Amino acid sequence: MIRPAFRQLILALGSMLLAGSALATPGTLIRAAELKADAFVDAANLGNLTADTPLTVLEGKGGWSKIRTADGKTGWVRLLNVRIAAASGDGNALATLGNVVRTGTTQGAATTGVKGLSKEDLAKAQPNLREVAKLDGFRARPADVSRFATSRKLTAREIAELNP
Repeated sequence: MIRPAFRQLILALGSMLLAGSALATPGTLIRAAELKADAFVDAANLGNLTADTPLTVLEGKGGWSKIRTADGKTGWVRLLNVRIAAASGDGNALATLGNVVRTGTTQGAATTGVKGLSKEDLAKAQPNLREVAKLDGFRARPADVSRFATSRKLTAREIAELNP
């Protein structure tokens, strides 16, 4: 049997989670995009938005974000076209909880791939040679590969090259 105090705590936490998930997140469109009526490619086009359009992210669905522009237009754009504003760090516990609900972290955004990197950022990128050297430590050595294959009774086989 659940104690009344514990039940109240659970209800309070549930209410906070629901309130946190309802918080909108400010952001910017990082490239021109179509504003869609629904979260799929073939949805009706509600208009075109230009790069650097300020917006508010209302919700997410798969690779899409439901947004509202400053002039009140609401619709869906591809997730990778949106840059979420940095977390304000104002200490608002409810806002932080909302971030956890939206992104799974206490940070202001979740990233996918190279989201947010410009062509210039990529062109100026430099490898971190220390990290590359660390990766060498994960390399499979021929003796280890042979030992693994033997223990699993695997044998070498010639496979013809596939020409797609």
